[in-house]
Amino acid sequence: MTNNPYAPAVQKGRWKPTVLFWIVAAIVLLVLIPFAIAGGVGMALFILGLVALLTGLYVLLFKRRSWVGLPHRKSGGIVAIAGFVALILGAGVVGATAAPGGSTDKASLASTSQKSATATPSATPTNPANSACLTAAETRKYNDQTLICTSGSDQRLVWMTEADSKRVVAEKAAADKAAVDKAAAEKAAAEKAAADKAAADKAAADAAAAQLAAEQAAAQKAAAEQAAAQQAAKQVPAAPAAPAPVAPAPAAAYYPNCAAAKAAGAAPLRIGQAGYRAGLDGDSDGVACEK
Repeated sequence: MTNNPYAPAVQKGRWKPTVLFWIVAAIVLLVLIPFAIAGGVGMALFILGLVALLTGLYVLLFKRRSWVGLPHRKSGGIVAIAGFVALILGAGVVGATAAPGGSTDKASLASTSQKSATATPSATPTNPANSACLTAAETRKYNDQTLICTSGSDQRLVWMTEADSKRVVAEKAAADKAAVDKAAAEKAAAEKAAADKAAADKAAADAAAAQLAAEQAAAQKAAAEQAAAQQAAKQVPAAPAAPAPVAPAPAAAYYPNCAAAKAAGAAPLRIGQAGYRAGLDGDSDGVACEK
């Protein structure tokens, strides 16, 4: 509350629970029930005291009504003190209920330590299989047996008897040798395939080169022959031209039959020549008296 004389007077009346009250009360109840079940009355008293202490401090510090409707700082201080007392009492009850369990634990611990102190101090051999195997080929004795630290199939070091260790080592050596042999065989096969491919490529290249050389030789030979023929043609004298036949005068060439035309030396007669007529051309091919 403020000391302003001009502030409107606060009407005092019966307090009524607000919505905030019911919300906070529900939250406190939900928190209180499981703690009370787990810790009993002391834990419930502790939770209630903590809520009351926080509520009273809120009123004292902020000078405002809390969720339970405390009207002024005086009531807030009273609630805070009551909450603090309840908090202390609840903590005491919780500690008192937990003390017997602690004493029981101390008693059991003392009895255990007493038993261990009175136990026979004779050392018993421990099975190496229960301990870690860290160094390969390390050996230990247990019950008249020799155990050897051996790498298993999963590459983990484990304790094995001498016979099992020798068997596993032999199997691993055989497997390693088989893997090496397989790798070597695959490498040799790959190298052979590469060599075969290289030889085939070389043979194909040689065949192509031989074919090209043959074609070039044939072309050179043909060119040489053509040059020789041209040279020979230049050296041979040209044959004299045959005299052109003197065509008979087309004046009154008439042959009554092919015998007359042959006798005159005019056969055979071609169409357009003097003395040619269709009567002498029996097959009408344009040439008369050709036989």
